[in-house]
Parts: sequence; structure tokens; C-alpha cells
Amino acid sequence: MKEYFDKQIVRQAELHAQAEYPKEACGFILDKYYHPIVNVAEDPVNDFKIRQEEYLKFNGEVRAIMHSHADYPHLSKQDMISQIKTAIPWGIVFLHNGAVQHTLFWGDQLEPQDLVGRPFIHGLYDCYSIVRDYWRLKGYDVMQFPRDNLWWEKDPSMLENLCHECGFDFIDESKAREGDVIFMKIQAPVVNHSAILLKDGLIVHHLYDQLSRREPINRWRQNITGYLRYIHA
Repeated sequence: MKEYFDKQIVRQAELHAQAEYPKEACGFILDKYYHPIVNVAEDPVNDFKIRQEEYLKFNGEVRAIMHSHADYPHLSKQDMISQIKTAIPWGIVFLHNGAVQHTLFWGDQLEPQDLVGRPFIHGLYDCYSIVRDYWRLKGYDVMQFPRDNLWWEKDPSMLENLCHECGFDFIDESKAREGDVIFMKIQAPVVNHSAILLKDGLIVHHLYDQLSRREPINRWRQNITGYLRYIHA
């Protein structure tokens, strides 16, 4: 995995997160150190809030906004919305029983991670992230959409409805080529998974709670519901 920030600074954020557990810790990564901040949210165990004056103190010096998740190993929809609004990278320290599991960063201001070997973190490293980052690595800005974990249980048609808005159109399977998107149903009655078609009968995708990987498309043919093409490519 690519390292976006100095290890020692990230370690300071992790120690702060452990000290605040089970509450969410928050702070800023600056050029040479981590600056911890008091979480003023009404429910600090499940949310974090930073006073506006804390942002103003550093006047554009903040390189990343940090917070922690205690025993919730995913991004929330609100995390995604807030990161997009701030237009700077965000990082999360994921904790389980007070121990650090992962510390990961996201935001379109950062170069995408490699497509293969990612840990599954919904909203950060998941099947739609593979689709976005495949095209981001080729220089295209595919739209992000904030989403909750297990979104298909609340909005079964979300992925299909958003495909046109994100710049994809359905195509016939016979016309499929490298870079096209494949929709699937994985242990669900609705479309809840996407993959990228590669050469030589392979796909790259990211299954729930597994590492992202390449594998033969034939293993998944019974799950496929459709093919899409990114119209700007």
C-alpha cells in the first residue's frame, strides 16, 4: 500500500485514537506533526466535530483531517460527504477493542492505490472504488457517490440508477472490451457488485471482506446482470 504521510506523524494520530477510545478522536496532519483536537460532537462515541476556529488557526496548512472509528470498520456516508466538501485528504484510524487495525487515507487529492491487494473498507476500498480508480489511473474523473455500508438493503436500485449520472451506458455483452464495467448480484436479489473487465478473460474486483483481486470472469458468469461502458473513454 502507498504511504501518503510520514509514518511517525501517522503513529501520533494512532496513539491519540487509542487514548480516546471508545470515543472518536480527531485532529490535523500538518507538515511536520500531528495536531490533536478536542471532539466536540454531542455523541463523541459515534461522531466527531471540530470547531470552526480550529480550522482557522492553521490557515490552509492542514494536509489531512484525521478521525477514528471504534469497532466500525467502514467509512460512513457522512464521512464521504464531508471529505468531498473540504477538498483535502481525510484519514481514519480503525480500531477494534482499542487496538489499531488500519490507518487509511482517501480523497481524490491523493493518487489511487494499486487495484489488487486492497483490504475491504466499504466506501474507501470496495467494488465501486475499483471502477473509479481504474479510470482515475487513466486520467479520467469518474464521479464519486457517498454511500452507506450495505446500501443495497436500503436502496436496491442505487447502483443501476446512478450509472448514467456517473458516465456509464449499458452495452451488449457481445461488444464488451477491456475497461468495461460488469454488474453482478452477489448473494442478493439486486445488483450490488461491479467489476472491471480486463484482457484474457480476467476481471478485477473487490468482494466484501476480501482483498481485491484479478480472477477469471468465468467464475462469475452466473452472477452477471449486465455490461456498461464509460462514455468518456
